[in-house]
Amino acid sequence: MTEYDKTELEQNLTSRNTWMRLIYMLLFGFIFWLSSMVLVVVVVLQFLHVLIAGKGNDNLSLFGGQLGVYFRQIIDFLCYNDEQQPFPFGDWPNTGSGTRMAPAERPARAKTSKKKTSRKKTSN
Repeated sequence: MTEYDKTELEQNLTSRNTWMRLIYMLLFGFIFWLSSMVLVVVVVLQFLHVLIAGKGNDNLSLFGGQLGVYFRQIIDFLCYNDEQQPFPFGDWPNTGSGTRMAPAERPARAKTSKKKTSRKKTSN
């Protein structure tokens, strides 16, 4: 290991930002787990509403969509795909008035340079 590498490693290990990021990551990991419990409640309530009323509840659908976007924001933050902190340090996701987001409203995804490979079916 060169002297430059040791200095860089030391800076990384003593960086306050890195350790604060770890605290936020632990917090958002807990929030993700807690939100998944909320999702279970939403799913059960939506199912019961369909059983009783014969159709889904629009408010539950909207909240479920927002919760899905929120999960995505947390995952992006945890995986270092986004530096913006999700709710409660950022805004709550807004999916509009419908139950599904229009393509223009969807959060941008990081572009990847993966090549698609095609698989041919072989018959035996």
